[in-house]
Amino acid sequence: MVKRIISNNRNKAFARLIVVLLFLFMLNFVAQHFYKRFDLTSEKRYTLSSSTKSLLGGLEDHVYVKIYLEGEFPAGFKRLQRATRELLDEFKAVSGARIEYQFIDPTAIEDMEERKKAYDFLVESGIKPTNLQVKGDEQFSQKVIFPGALISYRGKAAAVQLLENQIGYGPEQVLNNSIELLEYKFANQIKKLIQRRSPKIGFTAGHGEAGETRLSDMIKTLQEQRYQVEMVDVTQQLSLVEKFNVLIIAQPKERFDEIEKYKIDQFIMHGGSVLWLIDPMVAHMDSLRNKNAYFAKPRNLNLEDQLFRYGVRLNNDLLQDMRCGKIPLVVGSVGDAPQTQMFPWYYKTLVTGENLHPISRNLDAVLFEFASTIDTLKNENIRKKILLNSSKYSKALMAPVRVHFSQVKLQPEPRAFPQSHLPLAVLLEGEFESVFKNRLTEKTQTLIDSIEGVEFKEKSDFNKMIVIGDGDIIQSQIGSRGNVYPLGFDVYTERTFANKDFLLNCIEYLLDENQLIDTRNKEVRLRLLDPQKVKSEKAYWQVLNLVLPIIIMLIFAVIYFFRRKRKYAA
Repeated sequence: MVKRIISNNRNKAFARLIVVLLFLFMLNFVAQHFYKRFDLTSEKRYTLSSSTKSLLGGLEDHVYVKIYLEGEFPAGFKRLQRATRELLDEFKAVSGARIEYQFIDPTAIEDMEERKKAYDFLVESGIKPTNLQVKGDEQFSQKVIFPGALISYRGKAAAVQLLENQIGYGPEQVLNNSIELLEYKFANQIKKLIQRRSPKIGFTAGHGEAGETRLSDMIKTLQEQRYQVEMVDVTQQLSLVEKFNVLIIAQPKERFDEIEKYKIDQFIMHGGSVLWLIDPMVAHMDSLRNKNAYFAKPRNLNLEDQLFRYGVRLNNDLLQDMRCGKIPLVVGSVGDAPQTQMFPWYYKTLVTGENLHPISRNLDAVLFEFASTIDTLKNENIRKKILLNSSKYSKALMAPVRVHFSQVKLQPEPRAFPQSHLPLAVLLEGEFESVFKNRLTEKTQTLIDSIEGVEFKEKSDFNKMIVIGDGDIIQSQIGSRGNVYPLGFDVYTERTFANKDFLLNCIEYLLDENQLIDTRNKEVRLRLLDPQKVKSEKAYWQVLNLVLPIIIMLIFAVIYFFRRKRKYAA
């Protein structure tokens, strides 16, 4: 009898086990094919933008990602590694497993020659190394890591730099900004790899614009980003319509005639975007080489009415700002050797964007030199957004401006810079009206008649353009031996500013139809512990975390003991 009861109990237990296993198997099967992710963070950290989802959903083939961020490094980099892994998991889920990734530690290669080859390959691919100071048992040591990734798609590859280089921010803030930009960086490079046709960018020539030598680093960067780049002489080209996606007018120095203005105007009316980098004043450091002062005067480019019609006015002034770079000046000599000292140069402005626009958000300072301010004009069809502006302590000097060195030796006073946040770069969006509406001359009409297939258009569809009050920000500095420095590098302070990043963001925004660049506005809030509170309440929380679980376990044990005792006593 007892044996039968025991046997029945075993059978029931076995049947329950089979049912539970079957349930778990079915649950696992259903979860693999039908699942939903829930992002419970307040800033929606793990939620991809609709443009990113659309991009990943349209992948026709597999994308392979190699991330060179594996190994032993500080907690901050571990956080960057974890955020990258979580993001790629989201990419993989949305793309239907068409994203495959692998974390690699290049420092783990034991053979020194092979390791050096691997390092060289990563640098040539566009991944910059970072030196880390690692604390050992007894001392600190240096370690080189490559916080970047290589993305491959159908034989093409592109690099992504995971770690931002932002001077003036603390390490935690830099890492947080880097995490915020991860989605945009990966999605943007995937977009460029899968696009069948590269956008075409034209640099205008024919009006004394910046030469190819000074533009060489920018052109090389654009080509590496899979853009087609071409110089175009506006004086010779019959029409610009549909020949380029973006036209860059970089520091013209000579006057535009009405025919040339018409070509640019109709390029805009037919959907082309323009990046204007204009110096309305004639001012340059070369003018101070053999003398201590000169007068900077307005430059006649004949573009005022055109820009006015589009919604902005470039002022004939020069900006001075207390937030500025430095230049060396000779202060004496020892024997035959001149002695130099660094002085603040108020015309060399360090500009930031104090807004949340995706073009300028999370950018380091951009270096301007002899910049002019911009006024935005009332125009209901055009939306204006200030991208970059001066600091709280600045002033605009109206033309003619006497530029001289004697000012640098005076102690700067904030009250001498009474103006603040003066606009220096403006984004215009909307339906632009042609500057030639109701004012076509006979000569212009003859040109229109000579171009087949391109009709005069009085108003554009929705379009974008960016106007910047400085033409120097797109030009590299040239060394004494003719060597070209990277764009944004200042030879006097040996610091690289964010000129290149800002201009690339401008171009990508002008070209971006899917609003992918909006993902640059993603926010990951930095939730740091209060150091004072941690110090004062450290013991309390340690005791609570150690003792409370033990108390809870004891309570359950006592309840279980008395419940069992009561059951079997009956």
